[in-house]
Amino acid sequence: MKKIFIFVVSVCMGLGVLFSENIFPDKVHAEQGDGNFSINVISVGNGESILIQCGGENMLIDAGYSTIEEEKGNGSANALSKYLMENGQLCNDERSRFEEEVKRLAEENPNNTVTNFLENLGIKEIDHMIATHPHYDHIGGFIQVIKRYAGADTKVWWSQPLSDNSYFVAYQSILRDMLFEKGAIDPFYSCNNPQPGDYIMLGKGNDKARVLFLTSSENDGARGTEEINNESLVVRVDYKNTSYLFTGDLQREGQLRLLKNAPNVLSDLQERALNGDNNLKDLLNVTNILDVDVLKLPHHGMLNLGNLGGSSKTSGNIELFNAAHPSISLVSTNGDSGMNNYSLPGIRTRRDLSYSDIYSTATNGNLKVTTDGTSIFVNGSPLEKHYHLEKPQNFSADIVSNGVELKWSPVENAQQYRVYYQESPNDEWHWISNLSPDTTHYTFDDGIKGKKYWFVVRASYYTDGAWYHSDANFSNEITYPAPSKEFSGFHAARVFESPNASKYWSYAPYRDVWMNRMTKYNGKALLLTRQMVKDGNTTYYSAYYNGKWVGYVNSYALKNTVTKDTYQGWGTYEDTFNTPNPAKYWRYDPYKNKWLGTMTQYKNKKLDIKRQLAKPDGSMYYSAYYKGKWIGYVNSWGFQ
Repeated sequence: MKKIFIFVVSVCMGLGVLFSENIFPDKVHAEQGDGNFSINVISVGNGESILIQCGGENMLIDAGYSTIEEEKGNGSANALSKYLMENGQLCNDERSRFEEEVKRLAEENPNNTVTNFLENLGIKEIDHMIATHPHYDHIGGFIQVIKRYAGADTKVWWSQPLSDNSYFVAYQSILRDMLFEKGAIDPFYSCNNPQPGDYIMLGKGNDKARVLFLTSSENDGARGTEEINNESLVVRVDYKNTSYLFTGDLQREGQLRLLKNAPNVLSDLQERALNGDNNLKDLLNVTNILDVDVLKLPHHGMLNLGNLGGSSKTSGNIELFNAAHPSISLVSTNGDSGMNNYSLPGIRTRRDLSYSDIYSTATNGNLKVTTDGTSIFVNGSPLEKHYHLEKPQNFSADIVSNGVELKWSPVENAQQYRVYYQESPNDEWHWISNLSPDTTHYTFDDGIKGKKYWFVVRASYYTDGAWYHSDANFSNEITYPAPSKEFSGFHAARVFESPNASKYWSYAPYRDVWMNRMTKYNGKALLLTRQMVKDGNTTYYSAYYNGKWVGYVNSYALKNTVTKDTYQGWGTYEDTFNTPNPAKYWRYDPYKNKWLGTMTQYKNKKLDIKRQLAKPDGSMYYSAYYKGKWIGYVNSWGFQ
């Protein structure tokens, strides 16, 4: 039964790194497992082989290809694997030849990756073997395993053979003969394969794990690859307070069938528990038999889209993942699906399991899971997280005094927001800014008066060396407003002040080049317009000095103290100079630092205002034009 708290420890670069999160109390990925239960996911490329040990007994689920070279049929690899792959279909009159050749090659090639792994562990005998389904990436190594590690009491659970003329029938026959040679009386536990609800107890004495079958397979003649995968034997293993689900190559159709039948299987098991089966008593407290702590991903982490189609935002495993909701996921793969560089596990699969730590043999090699029945430890590093990012909701674009204000609601797991504009609904996106995840608003102040804009925002996150994005949200059509007295475009005036000014460079993001050292601007007041976050954390501001753009400037060297005349804004609007005492107002030339004359002749005249100047005494001046001619900077108090 799944608990309510989780305390995570993962191994990274050989060091134990501790992460804690109050999610599932009493469930622990502990620093080490000192119990008698362990799971080894053997690294066999895009095959699968899993060794489970408990209470002095060993169980092997599948024994797939031994190496990547064997998967590809490389002639220099194991000759038996190569021959098996080259003889996928047989007629009845070829059966005898096939069996003789397989037996000969097994004698000449007694080892593979699985047997070598078992030998290195010092294992003498496998007590139980499960072949989830008859594909060679899952059963291709069983001949050598049985030849070396089966005993007279070894039990084998096998799904039904495909048809009378299938090479799988011949393969099963060879395995059965080998078991008879070992002295087995009934080498296959059931001729009709295990049924849902069948179980065995793995281990001796009181230290046992329950191995429970949740599916069976049907022999309905020759079938395709997907049909065979969908009849994989699915096994749930329980050891004390921990639970594990092994899913073979189950694809979407088989998963949906499992989900449909699981409640009935659980109900039957609970009835048996009430009727006296003490090995099932713990299931009386279970409401979902698929809810486990550890999930072995079906079909090597494939998307298994089935009837969802390629445009689905989730994998075809989503319903099974939601039912299992594992804190740990294991996947046996070499990381490559062989389909247009589609990696395994698939990105949509990883997004569906963003709450789970996924451990892959592709990145860790052999995986080992150990537990004492409460704590769970995996000897590897989980894959980086992928997320289903929702597009930013409640996106609004409103005209304000200094431009267009964009707002949206926070998006869970977003590491950045990206804002763009379009000049028509079908136009390309023009990048505006990248914003930190705690910033959910932006003021666009660089538009052209009367021009129409459409704005775009989307959430992003970074993993596996690349950025991934949510769907975009789009604004309605916005007509850019005329600038107001706030002077659209300028947010602040600050002094660039650093003892190491030569180490700072201004940056041009549109060309992605560094421009000039900031030495000559040291101690100068700069006007800052818009903000950019570069490399995920460093803030830059678009800076102007004396009306000339100098580039984007690192915020670290910008001080708030402004000690000299500072231009605060850009923009154009009309206003009337209508003070009753115009003779007391003088026009000012900041470049020559002199007064030009009184404003008497401009009383009640409409002036064109271009930009704004702040003086250290707190007074504000506007750069003013009359009938197209510049007349100087005019004190703002004269505008009523």
